[in-house]
Amino acid sequence: MIPSLVDSPALLLLGPALLLVLAAVPAAVATRQPLLIGRLIQAAALASLVCTVVVALATSFNDATTPATLVLLGSDTGHFPLALSVLADGLTFTILGLVSLIAALIARYSANYLAGEEEHGDFYRALALTISAFMLAVIAGNMLMFVLAIVLTGSGLNRLLTHYRDRLTAQMVAHKKLLFSRMADACLLASAVLIAFSTENLSFEAIAATAAQGDLSWQLHLAAWLIVGYAVLKSGQFPFHGWLLQVMEAPTPVSALLHAGIVYSGAIIVLRTHELLLADGNALVALALVGLMTAAIASLAMLTQTAIKSSLAWSTAGQLGFMLLELGLGLFVLAVLHLIAHSLYKAHAFLSSGSMVDVLRGPGSKSKMCVSPLAWGSSVVVSAAVTFTMAGAWGITLANEPALIAIGTIVAVAVAQLLVTGWAGGALTVRLLVVSVLVTTVYFGLHTLFVGAYTGVLSPIPEEVSPSHFLLLVLVAVVFLGLSYFQTVLISRPPAPWLVRLYVHLYNGLYTDLPVERLVYRIWPARFRNLLGRRGRLRS
Repeated sequence: MIPSLVDSPALLLLGPALLLVLAAVPAAVATRQPLLIGRLIQAAALASLVCTVVVALATSFNDATTPATLVLLGSDTGHFPLALSVLADGLTFTILGLVSLIAALIARYSANYLAGEEEHGDFYRALALTISAFMLAVIAGNMLMFVLAIVLTGSGLNRLLTHYRDRLTAQMVAHKKLLFSRMADACLLASAVLIAFSTENLSFEAIAATAAQGDLSWQLHLAAWLIVGYAVLKSGQFPFHGWLLQVMEAPTPVSALLHAGIVYSGAIIVLRTHELLLADGNALVALALVGLMTAAIASLAMLTQTAIKSSLAWSTAGQLGFMLLELGLGLFVLAVLHLIAHSLYKAHAFLSSGSMVDVLRGPGSKSKMCVSPLAWGSSVVVSAAVTFTMAGAWGITLANEPALIAIGTIVAVAVAQLLVTGWAGGALTVRLLVVSVLVTTVYFGLHTLFVGAYTGVLSPIPEEVSPSHFLLLVLVAVVFLGLSYFQTVLISRPPAPWLVRLYVHLYNGLYTDLPVERLVYRIWPARFRNLLGRRGRLRS
């Protein structure tokens, strides 16, 4: 038997505890030794990664049937269930390991990025606080600890976003983000209060057990909707997406931390409380519709952006919309797979965004190939045949997984983007077909692997769906087919007048954020009111 200390959830607290200590280092010390503080943050993040792997392996070796929980303070039961606890399960291990790895990379990158700046040490103190707080949110075993950790995360992130105090745009956009963040926190806190009064227990396991009994009280129904509201606000979803696109005046490591980690707090709380949301039902449908709308708008707006970081920001909004769509459809395991892949990609994309300028300036053809509707349609048909065949090879069919109608269409559309360039014939067509088979095989292989790995932690992909749910799946398939046609066929042709007008509107995000922005800067504080009129609409 492996010693109990090795598989104890307490070991997961080592990384956050070390980072909190570094965040408390006096400013004078951090200013004198910024590189040392940065190396210590990197070491603490790597220590957190090692501890996560050790606890995960020890738990699997011990064949634990239930997640381990460690109550740090108070009690989850009673009329006022105030407690702080740590939950060690597969979801915790996955996300904490991911956050630890990205935090170590960001700390290492920041050493060169901010070298020579006077506030380098203060930046590292804020970075340590933010990472530590977010790690505590990831390992939280109940709603109260999650709420407190997220509020602390937002405070640390606001310090990072306003690192350059002489940049007016950074200050204004950080103020806007802070207001939306506090609105989201209020939704989450209200949901926790409602759950506490209804169940007298704030642990995620108890919430799941209560939801499994069915017949939810009105407090729990309202709590489910408030959790969805939190996820929409924190994830920068339409029409509250403006702040996510504009917080680009902060240092690039901050953008990487936000877009590759902290912005997933909405998805994390949905995963933690998914049993409650499933029992409610309607809240998940609303989440899926908001995610679908955001994914559609962001994927089109991203094509019009001329700044690299703005394009990446729109990409994050779209990918988060896609992730919330998966959650809304009940595809919780696939949302975790998506979270991991997108987090790693987006961290790399932001940290390498500077070098992308040199790549784009290099020699090469900038012309686009004109794609006919016939070529696009043929590519979609072939890619659909490949996709559904590979899914069937892994035992995934419409009979046992109706969601395949949406998942398969989305994968087929992605594969079609590869095939559409290879219809000239010859060896290129063969290579692209081989690549398509490999891509779909790997995807559905990971699909099957994750479903097995998270058995008992996340609800399985539904084997039967209601007629309304089936219509939602069809709507998703139709929307993604339409997006593919627009991006592949219409964009490649000489622009029609209506397309030019649409391009301008999409470049400006359909102007949906403008009234929200004006309202935000007129609420608080007063110093921004006149500045907004002079500078006009902020752009990232």
